[in-house]
Amino acid sequence: MGQMRVQITVDPLVAVFAVLYALAGSLWQWAAVFASLIVHEVAHAVVAAGFGLRVAEVRITPIGAAVRIDGGIELRAEAEAAVAMAGPMTSLVLAGASYILLTYGKPDIVKTEFFIGANVVLALLNLVPAYPLDGGRVLRALLAERMGTSRATRAAVGLSRWIGGLAILAGAVGAATGVMNPLAMAMGVLIWIEAGREARAAPYATMRSIMRKWAGLSGQGFVPAALVAAVPETRAGAVLGRLSGQEFGIVSVVGPNGREIGRLSEIELMDGVCARGPDVDLGTLVRSVRSMRGSKH
Repeated sequence: MGQMRVQITVDPLVAVFAVLYALAGSLWQWAAVFASLIVHEVAHAVVAAGFGLRVAEVRITPIGAAVRIDGGIELRAEAEAAVAMAGPMTSLVLAGASYILLTYGKPDIVKTEFFIGANVVLALLNLVPAYPLDGGRVLRALLAERMGTSRATRAAVGLSRWIGGLAILAGAVGAATGVMNPLAMAMGVLIWIEAGREARAAPYATMRSIMRKWAGLSGQGFVPAALVAAVPETRAGAVLGRLSGQEFGIVSVVGPNGREIGRLSEIELMDGVCARGPDVDLGTLVRSVRSMRGSKH
């Protein structure tokens, strides 16, 4: 088995922020925040690996960081929510541990208090329901349980753009009046950009996951498979969302008498959802696939 390779990408604006802090004589503050970000993102990666997902990239930005995960995490609401919440919870744990050290140990008070504050702010900031922050992904996961991944993504992206726009406006007004740090405007711009990027990428996430597994099947001749049993009335979108990101899915459709009436591969399931929507039932897809197979003979 090959080693997992994780690509780490740092937004150029991180360096800009570091230089600005260094010129202001606050390099250690920036270093504390940057280290907190790294631990925050490692928590995401560890929880993702616990769900059997492959971490492909960690991208660090001035207002946080994003982990890119292969395996269709967008279709697994419980996994996406857990992975997203791992970051803020870890930041709060760091803040709590530092507070205990401050209370019972003899650390540098100024630096320890700053570290505590930085992690509390990092946790609270990432709970804002906007991309690329963790709160945006938790929101999408919660909405996906009710309205499906595509509609949930559109709703979360829409809210992110509203939040980004309000942050830009508030930052501009605050900078003009001297009552708010202009960094709020920069955060709003980044939220707006990341929301657009998520909107463009989300429709292809499921397809990328399935094609990756199909490529493995074609190249090796075999891949791990998961057999799922479901009744004909089950929504295809619900089944597709529950399939593993690592194993090639095969759905056995079982009739009222307990006998199998047909099977659907993950690709056939995806084709059916793309053509007929996520609410199409498995019985309809089985009949459609049978008809297509019969017309070829």
